[in-house]
Formats: sequence, C-alpha cells, structure tokens
Amino acid sequence: VGLVRRLPHGLVEAFKSTLEEAAFSDIILNVCDASSQEANEHMEVTKNLLTELGCGETPIINVLNKCDRLPDISYAPNVPNSVFISAKTGTGIDKLLKAIDDNLPVRIKKVKLLIPFAQAGLSSEIRTKATLISEEYTENGILVEAIVDELMYNRLSKFLVE
Repeated sequence: VGLVRRLPHGLVEAFKSTLEEAAFSDIILNVCDASSQEANEHMEVTKNLLTELGCGETPIINVLNKCDRLPDISYAPNVPNSVFISAKTGTGIDKLLKAIDDNLPVRIKKVKLLIPFAQAGLSSEIRTKATLISEEYTENGILVEAIVDELMYNRLSKFLVE
C-alpha cells in the first residue's frame, strides 16, 4: 500500500489492473504491519482501492501482522474486523484460520447418509448437485457418501448416519 500510495498516477492505474483479480476472490486478506505508525492509513488506502475495484461485497479480513513487535496489544491499530498475528512466532494463526473459515461463502461437508428408497430421488440430486463418493443399495435404503454444500447438508441432515 505504501508503494502504491507513493507512485505516480499513471503507475497506480497500471498497478490497479494487477489487483483487479481481487474482484474474483471469495475472500480478501488485507495484511498490514501492526507495528507501523501508518497502519491505519495503509488499511484505509487498501480498503478504498478494493472498493474502487468492485470488491465492496467481498468479505475482507484485516490481518495485523508483526504483533510480536508491539510492547502490548493495546498499542495495535484500532481496525475493525481485525485478526492479530505474528507470522514470525505463529501467534494468532489459529484465529486467522477460523476467521477465514467463518467468512468463506460456501461451506462443504463430507457426509454419510442412509436415504430411504421412498426418497431415492435425493440420491440422483446428490449426483448432479454435489460430489458423490460412493453409493450402495442396502436392505434399509441407499447408503451414500458424498461431499455436499451447507444448503444441501441442512436438507439431508435427517438422513445422516455415524
């Protein structure tokens, strides 16, 4: 961000074209040096640039790195929706991974289901809308292993086994 902010206008426009790929992202990590005196300004410049690029609806997680350089967390910049980490020590990485998981738009789950024969159409739907791993016809119904999205998981949860 510091680099982009100090470039001549023509170069900033060229650099923006590189960042336009961010518009196709499911999630954006806005990483900043928490020990920098200009951290708040850097975060704001990045936020504005991402908005200009059409990323306003994309979840953005502000990642304040180098927290190990701060004498105390109270010295960290006050930036909303932030995760404090230290890439050097590994502190906060678990919180960052959780924040990423919480903000991903589509969640998938591996499931094992026993679908009654009366609802065999669900097995066909799984084949077309999910990833079928295995399917076995048993005397009690169709035993299916699949990877499904959260919406389908909620619809099929009453058939879960194990």
